[in-house]
Amino acid sequence: MEKQSSNQAPICGPFSEQTTNRYLIIKSNEFNDYLKGFEQWLRVLGYTRSTVYYFPGYLRSFLYFLEKHGIQRLGKVRSGHIRQFLSSLSKRANMKTGNPLSKNYLLNHLNAIKRFSRYLADCHNCILDSSAKVTAGSPVIRKWLTIEEIKCLYDSCDCTLGGITNRAILSIFYGLGLRRSEGAGLDINDILNSEGVAYVRKGKFNKERYVPMTDSIYGDLEKYVKTVRTKLINRFQKFDEQAFLLSEKGKRYTGNAIYDRIQHLAKNAGIITPLPLHSLRHSIATHLLQSGMSLESISSFLGHESLESTQIYTHIL
Repeated sequence: MEKQSSNQAPICGPFSEQTTNRYLIIKSNEFNDYLKGFEQWLRVLGYTRSTVYYFPGYLRSFLYFLEKHGIQRLGKVRSGHIRQFLSSLSKRANMKTGNPLSKNYLLNHLNAIKRFSRYLADCHNCILDSSAKVTAGSPVIRKWLTIEEIKCLYDSCDCTLGGITNRAILSIFYGLGLRRSEGAGLDINDILNSEGVAYVRKGKFNKERYVPMTDSIYGDLEKYVKTVRTKLINRFQKFDEQAFLLSEKGKRYTGNAIYDRIQHLAKNAGIITPLPLHSLRHSIATHLLQSGMSLESISSFLGHESLESTQIYTHIL
């Protein structure tokens, strides 16, 4: 990034455009290319549908603001510009109520810019100073783990029922590379031992696929079924018969409950930053690519719709 000159004019004035963020027109080819890449990056890393939909719009609003003030290249952007953008947002009125925009709405824009900054660092070796704050800010999100950190997670799984459950969860989200919804939606009959695969009935875009299992992964899942799941079934007269992962109440584990278990496990393993489930999926993809597996095989393993989605991992490496 270029060093900011002392006589650079500050950006000021309220951002008064009333059109929806996603429909703001960006003229800069560079900005448009980054917008497309950012949205694809969010999708590949497994962010929620709402994040993939709204965050590019929040970013578009920021880039539109920059263009309105004569900036069409990221090399000209400073953290002060982000603060001025947030200040301009705070002066806008809600189109429906006429009241000032909420702090959460401002935070959404700032978080989108921060994730955009991580996208630039991962995929373009480019640094964008996103240190501006509305409040204390959000915690750093881990994108992937090293092989050593994954080993620490597995080593933290003891022989108790909780440890066996945690190991099965690791094998589902890291070993099989399943998305959050795919892992939580896994049924008992989806683990096909005779074929050595796990069946994903409803993946992204409602596509089904088969994911190969190693003997180690199947062993972890089988041990969970024979010990933890069997004990839970015997405890309750009514339980979710189809669900593979059962909670202590005999219900299907939700994505949030699985996330909480992973956070506790990560803490025990000495990993102190928040660890989204998609980080485990992202980690296995990165490790497979490092091991020499072809992009085509990784794409099939992850259930990507096109090879272009998988190619993002090559930029990260």
